[in-house]
Amino acid sequence: MSEDAHDTVRKKVEALFTELAGELARMLDGSLFPAGITSTITASLSGPAASEEQVLQADTIAFHLTDWNADAAFIVALHLYPERFTPEEIEAGVGMLLSHVPSHVIAAARLAGHPVEDSLRENDTCP
Repeated sequence: MSEDAHDTVRKKVEALFTELAGELARMLDGSLFPAGITSTITASLSGPAASEEQVLQADTIAFHLTDWNADAAFIVALHLYPERFTPEEIEAGVGMLLSHVPSHVIAAARLAGHPVEDSLRENDTCP
């Protein structure tokens, strides 16, 4: 049985970042939770005098910003090396990103007190 585009795009992104970053590429593996970077974000957002509630909120924001590391890796790899991806892999990667990332970003923005209205709604076709 041959691999589908979802599998090949994941493997291709992993290979590209391994070429570029060596062992650090594992930080972009979507099957591994990046606890270290999540903790770093939590500490930065909550600060040393934060209440338990503020730390929990910062930790939730951090989760929403780190859970889509593989999706971020795909879009960066596509920006750097578009010629290395087939149309089917691009479609699969875009589909995975669009089904996963927006809800996380909206949730993080809401928790951080940022507006989440759709500022592009009036002009969905802008470049």
